[in-house]
Amino acid sequence: MNFIHFMELLLVAAILVGVGLPLFRGLSKTRLFKPVNPRSEEYKHLLVRKEEVLLSIKELEFDFKTDKVSEEDYHGVRHKLELEAAAILDRLDQLEQEKKNGSARAAKAI
Repeated sequence: MNFIHFMELLLVAAILVGVGLPLFRGLSKTRLFKPVNPRSEEYKHLLVRKEEVLLSIKELEFDFKTDKVSEEDYHGVRHKLELEAAAILDRLDQLEQEKKNGSARAAKAI
């Protein structure tokens, strides 16, 4: 009985090695992690934040229309959200312009 279990174990090990080798053979040639580009990460973060701010403005308008927020609070919070949205859009434009200028310089260098 032990011999049968030993043969089953060998068979399973052989199958695992046979399947695993092709999968992991090219792994040493590739990097597991790409270096992080801080500008790209900032751009992605700002896109998400822009959507959050716009959604907050929509929710604030709904709350104001349903009388959950006073007019004074509505105008104050909306003004703050609009200022934040404008700052985010300005920074996104800056990053896009930097990316375009960087691509143009790289193309000229080639």
